[in-house]
Amino acid sequence: MMNKLQLISIVIPTYNEVGNITILYHEITSVMQSTDYDYEVLFINDGSVDNSWKTIEELSKTDKHIRGIDLAGNYGQTLALRTGFELAKGDVIIAMDGDLQHDPKYIPDLMAKMEEGYEIVGGSKQVRPEGFFKTLLANFAHFTISRMTGVKMRYFGATFKAYRSYLLRDVNMMGDTHRYLGAIVARKGVKYTEVPIEIRSRGAGKSNYSIKKVFYVIVDLIFLKFSVSYMSKPFRLFGVAGGILLLTGLVPMAYYLISALFFNLDIHSHRLAEFLFTIFLTVFGLLLISFGFIAEIGIHNQYTRDESSPYKIRQTTQHN
Repeated sequence: MMNKLQLISIVIPTYNEVGNITILYHEITSVMQSTDYDYEVLFINDGSVDNSWKTIEELSKTDKHIRGIDLAGNYGQTLALRTGFELAKGDVIIAMDGDLQHDPKYIPDLMAKMEEGYEIVGGSKQVRPEGFFKTLLANFAHFTISRMTGVKMRYFGATFKAYRSYLLRDVNMMGDTHRYLGAIVARKGVKYTEVPIEIRSRGAGKSNYSIKKVFYVIVDLIFLKFSVSYMSKPFRLFGVAGGILLLTGLVPMAYYLISALFFNLDIHSHRLAEFLFTIFLTVFGLLLISFGFIAEIGIHNQYTRDESSPYKIRQTTQHN
């Protein structure tokens, strides 16, 4: 039986959200004060150029539940979330967006499922008007992610999820992998479920969504396939591919050499191009196998030594 959950960490990356931070703070405070949980709210300022950090500082001075982390630049939502995950102290970590699209009123619903023993509880979007193209792209992405990972979530896209904190301690989040974090973590055999939520329209500020995100989604899906299938065992990918090329080159090469040695085949006059191609396949196959070995060594080194942090923190703030 799992221990009773005591402390909730709410991690919120912010980028130019000065018009939303205070509103979100009051909403979270109202919800959390109606529960029996102790909590902390980590606002991660991801290089904002407005007064977001000043607002976070002011809130932290008056409320002991607020912690502010000011990153030394704009690292993107994935690394901002990773910063919060690594600094969070809670038994459960809840990730939310800072633009008011995620309503804190659903936090008790997430926690109710956590208390039932689930280790990941995701928000499954129910209603939000969207354009045809964006909806089509989202549906394709959800279907593809589900097939790639074997995780049967209805909705992968929302950051709004609750995690047992131990699931996030060793997750090496880079790029834009926050989009698929639930699927990546859930593949480990943990218990996961979803609760229905409505995604609100964003509050103040400008949406960061643009058509270039379509390209990012495609690239992320390719990376996701590699990471869930081969990241921990790269030799399975490069070794198998290299082995196939090696055999494809060695077999005809052996045929040509035997024919030249014992049956007087003039390779230079009749089969030079084919023979050179078999050499190319053989060498390229050996290179892939070698690369697989090197990648395996690199993965081993990654897990056996301390890595430097991919982000830098300029300053932090909290109630004294």
